[in-house]
Amino acid sequence: MDVLADILDTTRFSGVLLAQLRSSRPDWGCGIDPLPTAGFHLVAEGVCWLRTAGRPPLRLVPGDVVLLPRGAHHELVGAPDAEAVRYADLEAAHPPGRGGVLDLGGDGPVVRIVCGKFTYEGEAGQHPVLAALPEIIHVPGLSADAELQGTIRLIAAETSGRRPGAQALATRLTDVLFVQVVRAWLELLDGEDGGSHGEEVGPSWLTALRDPRIGSALSLMHDEPQRSWTVEGLARAVTMSRPAFARQFKELVGSSPLAYLARLRIDRAARMLRDTDELVSDIAQAVGYTSEFAFSRAFSRQHGIAPGRYRRRAPVPLGA
Repeated sequence: MDVLADILDTTRFSGVLLAQLRSSRPDWGCGIDPLPTAGFHLVAEGVCWLRTAGRPPLRLVPGDVVLLPRGAHHELVGAPDAEAVRYADLEAAHPPGRGGVLDLGGDGPVVRIVCGKFTYEGEAGQHPVLAALPEIIHVPGLSADAELQGTIRLIAAETSGRRPGAQALATRLTDVLFVQVVRAWLELLDGEDGGSHGEEVGPSWLTALRDPRIGSALSLMHDEPQRSWTVEGLARAVTMSRPAFARQFKELVGSSPLAYLARLRIDRAARMLRDTDELVSDIAQAVGYTSEFAFSRAFSRQHGIAPGRYRRRAPVPLGA
């Protein structure tokens, strides 16, 4: 089981193109308010700077991608000390044209930035992938692998013209872009700054995927969450002793194996409640609970609401 793919599918994680910023002025600046979900910027043309609280300005060049997993307030500017105007005010003064391009004008070198966000079902700030990432991930386009460079070039090209289906194609590519950026970040973790402004990263299931045996254990749980897994059984499956497995799992993932399994089961059940008409008792059994009462209690503990009420109040995707 591909753990990352399973979690993205369970939460209906998908990308949305918001707008393009275009400017030929050296003194332009755009302030972007906090989002309840992740946002991203792809520099299609020109050079600009990213400013965020507590960090020095970050220079961005064509092909660079910046992901802000928790939608932190930030500013995109034409120079490190340029004044930033709130995006809403810029939009009012320069109504976006075709393709959602907000053109700030000017007669200097062109800067074009493709902006987007990601939506998902669940509680704000609780997405399993986004919560495992640092506040900022910067992937320099020139150092990215060939597959990511290809996606970047294709999004930049599709958002620059008026070919049939361009917007739809570029939007669908944002899902690919997210996975490739996360991959690139994982591969850079042992590098100089991990692609994240030197920010320390704590233990999580996502970084634990780099460990062959703990990653295999996570895959087993995602493949069969309904199975009556025990710590000893998981340890045996990945050829480790029980004490060593329990200790290493906690160190790398940040929770015990059975606590991780319990959350996985409830997340899977939440998707089934949203997507199917199956009885609550059948869903409870499908995710590994022998008692509907025990399932309802565990579900309410995690979501603060009973399964039946959760189904009736099917959550609106975050960031929608």
